[in-house]
Amino acid sequence: MLAIDNQFKTNGPGRDASEMSSSTNDKPTLKRDVGLISLTLIAAGGILGSGWLFSPLLTAQEAGPASIISWVIGAFAMLMVALCFAEVSSVLPVAGGIARIPRYTHGDITAAVIGWTAWVGYCTQAPIEVSVVLRYAAQTFPWLISETGGTAMAHSDNAELSLLGFAVAGGLLIVFVLINAIGAAAFARANSAITWLKFAVPMVIAVVFIASRFDTANFSQTAEFAPYGWHGIFSAVSAGGIVFALIGFRHAIDMAGETRNPSRNVPLALIFGLLIPLVIYIILQVAFIGALDPAELKNGWAKVESAHGLGPLAALSASLGISWLTAVIYGGALIGPAGGALVATGSNARLAFGLARNHFLPALFEKLSKRGIPVSSLVLNFIIGFALIMALSFKNIVTINSAAIVLSFSIGPVAVLALRRQMPNAKKRFRIPMPRLTAVLGFTVSALIVYWSNLTSMLVLLVIVVASLLTLFIKRLLVDHKPWSSFDFREAIWLVPFLGSLTLFSWLGNYGGLKLIPFGWDMLLLVIVTIGNFFIANWCALSVDKAARYREAHKPVGGLDRDMPP
Repeated sequence: MLAIDNQFKTNGPGRDASEMSSSTNDKPTLKRDVGLISLTLIAAGGILGSGWLFSPLLTAQEAGPASIISWVIGAFAMLMVALCFAEVSSVLPVAGGIARIPRYTHGDITAAVIGWTAWVGYCTQAPIEVSVVLRYAAQTFPWLISETGGTAMAHSDNAELSLLGFAVAGGLLIVFVLINAIGAAAFARANSAITWLKFAVPMVIAVVFIASRFDTANFSQTAEFAPYGWHGIFSAVSAGGIVFALIGFRHAIDMAGETRNPSRNVPLALIFGLLIPLVIYIILQVAFIGALDPAELKNGWAKVESAHGLGPLAALSASLGISWLTAVIYGGALIGPAGGALVATGSNARLAFGLARNHFLPALFEKLSKRGIPVSSLVLNFIIGFALIMALSFKNIVTINSAAIVLSFSIGPVAVLALRRQMPNAKKRFRIPMPRLTAVLGFTVSALIVYWSNLTSMLVLLVIVVASLLTLFIKRLLVDHKPWSSFDFREAIWLVPFLGSLTLFSWLGNYGGLKLIPFGWDMLLLVIVTIGNFFIANWCALSVDKAARYREAHKPVGGLDRDMPP
C-alpha cells in the first residue's frame, strides 16, 4: 500500500532547498510550525466552508437521491488528485506548491499557465466566503445587501452587497489578513478552533433531521432514486457544488513549506482532511433528503426550493418546527464561510509567494516578515479580492473560481511520474499505490470535472490562460530582456492538445454546449483523448539534467536578494 521511501540527501529531513537560507544569509525564512493535526484541520477547514450550506439542495435538484452517488464520485475524483499531490508534496514540500511544482517538472510556460490560473481562482475564494457570510448576516442586518424585494439567501445570484456591505466585507478581509500576518502557528491555532465547530454544526443538524423526520420513501418510492439518470449524477458533481466544496483540500499543499516533517504530514493531512469532511457531507445529504416533506417532491426534484432566507437547511428546520436548530444553522452559516475565508487568505498568500519565487511577480512579493510570513502577498491578495467583490457579481466570481482551480489540479498527476524520473532517489517519498494508474485517473477526472463545469467555465478558463501567457512573454522579453530561447516551449506542448480538446468537447458536448455528441459517448471520447494527452504531458517533462539545474537555480544563494532565474 502506501509506503515511505528516503528523503533527499542535501537538505536534511523536512527541509526543501528552495526554503533554506544559506549560512551567510540572515533573512527571514518560512517557519515550519504547523503539525499534522493543524494541517489536517487546514485542509478540512477549507472543505467545510460555505459548501455544506447549499450543496444538499443543489445536488438534490440535479440528481435527486442519487446525489449520494455524486458525492462518492466527486470524492473519488478528488482523492485521486489528492494522492498525486501527496507524493509530489513529499518530494517538493514548497510553499505555494501548485504554482511552483510545475516550474520544477515542466518549465516556465507550464508553471505560468498553472500558477496564474490557480492564483486567479484562489483570489476569488475569500471574497466568495465573505459574500456568503454577509448574505446570511443580512437576515439580521438587511442594510448589508442592496437586493430589491427582500433579504437574500446565501446562494442567491441576485443578492449583491450595498455600499455599507462592501465596507464590512473589506473589514473582514483585513481581519483575515491580520490573523495570517501574525504567523503560521497563530493562523493554525485560530483555524483549528473554528474547524472543530465546523465539524460539530453540520453533524448536529444531520442528527436532528434524522431524529425528527426521516422518510425512506423519499429515496425510492415517492420519486425515482436517479430521476435524471447519469447525466444528473455527473452534473451534480460540478453544478451541485460538490467540487466547489471538496477542492478545499488544496490548502494543505500550499502550506507544505511551513509544515513539520512534510514528507509524512502533508500526505496524511491531504487524505484525512478530505475523507473526514466527506463523511460529514454524505451524512448531511442523506439527512436532508430523508427529512423533506414528500409533498415538496410532487413536481420533481428539480423544483424543490428553499423558502427561507437562511437557505435550504434552515427552510427544512422551519418546516419541522425546530426553532433552536434554525439558530444553530444561522451560527454555522457565519462560522463556516468565515473559517473558509481565513484559510483561503493564508493559502493564497503562499501561492503569490510561489509566483514571485518563479519570477512571475515582482520580488517584493517573495519577501518575508520577521515572523516568516509573505505579508506583501497578503496585502496584494487583499487588494485583488476586494476589487473582485466590488467589480463582479457573485455568480461570476464563483464561475471563475471553479474553472481556474480545477484546471490547476491537472499538474499533480502529471508531476508524479515526472518527479519519479527526475528525482528517483528522493528521500522519504510518500509512494502512492499503482502510481501510473492513479496518475492517469487523477488527470482524467480533472479533465472531466472541467468538462462538467460547462462551456462558460471553459471559456473563462481560456481567457485566464491567454492572460497568463501574455504576462509571461511581456515580462520575460520586454522587462527582463531574455531571448526566445529562454522559454521552455517543448515542455509546454502538452497544453495545446489538452486545452484544445477540453474546449472542443465543451463546445460540442452536453454541458452547456451544442449537444452534437450523444451523452455517454462524449465522456468516453474525452477520456480516451485525455489519456493520450497525459502521456504527451509526461513526454514533455524536463529532462533529468535540466530539472536538476532548475532545482539548483532555485536555491537561495548567500548575499543575493532572490533566486537566480534558470
